[in-house]
Amino acid sequence: MEKILIVEDDALIAADVQDIVASSGYEVVGIADSFESAQRLAPFATIALVDVNLRDGATGPMIAQYLANDFGVAVVMVTANPEMIVTDLSKVIGLISKPAHPQLIGSVLQYLTTIREGGRGSPPEGMRVFA
Repeated sequence: MEKILIVEDDALIAADVQDIVASSGYEVVGIADSFESAQRLAPFATIALVDVNLRDGATGPMIAQYLANDFGVAVVMVTANPEMIVTDLSKVIGLISKPAHPQLIGSVLQYLTTIREGGRGSPPEGMRVFA
């Protein structure tokens, strides 16, 4: 079973995403609100949903690369500020914009699971895939 890390500093949004993830049949390994807390939870995750702006600033892209490069986590950015992603996110799979509909989050998790299992699949409508 995939283990999902939610990287989000807004407690209400994080709780909503946690409910969506759990109701979609996935296990949530934790909620991180900063680079430091993401580092602690990284070894336990297989998939991460990462916001850009966190408690310690716009560290989301750095966290995303760290999770993907160092732990092989399948990462999708979830942000209300997609224009803030200007760094090279070569190992990050894609991006969805907030507010994200629960069905879109579920579809993104299914897509990431398929990729992790070696399948190809098609990204859901509403998800921007990075090259």
